[in-house]
Amino acid sequence: MLRRSRSGFTLIELLVVIAIIAILIGLLLPAVQKVREAAARMSCSNKQKQIGLALHNYHDTNGVLPPGQPQGYFYSGWYGTPGLQDNNRANWAGYILPYVEQSAIGDLLQTLLRNNSGSTVTAPFSRNVLATFLCPSDPANPKIATTSGNEQGFHINFIVCHGSGYATPSADPRGLDLDGIFYGISKTKLTDITDGTSNTAMVSELLQGSDTVAGGHDVRGRMWNTIHAGTTFSTRFPPNSTVGDNTMGYCGAVPGAPCGSQSTTDTFALARSKHSGGANVTRADASVRFVTNNIDPNAWLRMGTRSGGEVINDQ
Repeated sequence: MLRRSRSGFTLIELLVVIAIIAILIGLLLPAVQKVREAAARMSCSNKQKQIGLALHNYHDTNGVLPPGQPQGYFYSGWYGTPGLQDNNRANWAGYILPYVEQSAIGDLLQTLLRNNSGSTVTAPFSRNVLATFLCPSDPANPKIATTSGNEQGFHINFIVCHGSGYATPSADPRGLDLDGIFYGISKTKLTDITDGTSNTAMVSELLQGSDTVAGGHDVRGRMWNTIHAGTTFSTRFPPNSTVGDNTMGYCGAVPGAPCGSQSTTDTFALARSKHSGGANVTRADASVRFVTNNIDPNAWLRMGTRSGGEVINDQ
């Protein structure tokens, strides 16, 4: 009677197969990561385009762009200023909610401000996650409240440009006379952008910092408590600069979003992203382009001004 031999893998053959599979996974993983990041970068670009168009639609309706800081930036005389509406700590993003399909929250905001019925920081709607203002590349989002008892509401990944210098220069600590499009109580018209809308930075990306590292407060990206320098950016330094942000002492460093020396004057935040090599930037004509980290610093500096009369060559 003939015996049938059994076919199967030897131990060595099995190990070889496992090794081949491991190599293939190792080769495939970087490709998957690149595809994922390309998709995230495209998503961020599309959202910036939506925000840029919303800003233009707001302008069409109101004749001006929304203020970068409705009450100006925080300064030493903040609480003693007559008529200052301290409960309104919203920023430019609150003004364009009806133009990004968020009319319900926009109406709640306007009702709160009209009736002086509470603070934007603690309002129930401040905890709503608004996907339009998030970039999937930032591992911190959606960030609402990371420290018990210190809820600050929803945080965003997109910021507008206040100019080429500090948000709170010593001579103008409230930031009412900056050279960009969005600043303290700004009411910029598109016709005020005499450098050309295609040459002027309007929106870019931001990486949210760590509340834990900052002792409970990192103001970067705060949508509803934004009187500090955390939701407008300067072109003083190129995107993703190693120079740390100065956000008035409320700064918790994370990889890619360092913190520099802190003060209440000469504050700034910079355009930052997790994208490889640069950040998406929306210009004042609502076009979105990728600006590399190695852009000519002088060209980037000039892109921050609305009417400096400079010739821009960033190509």
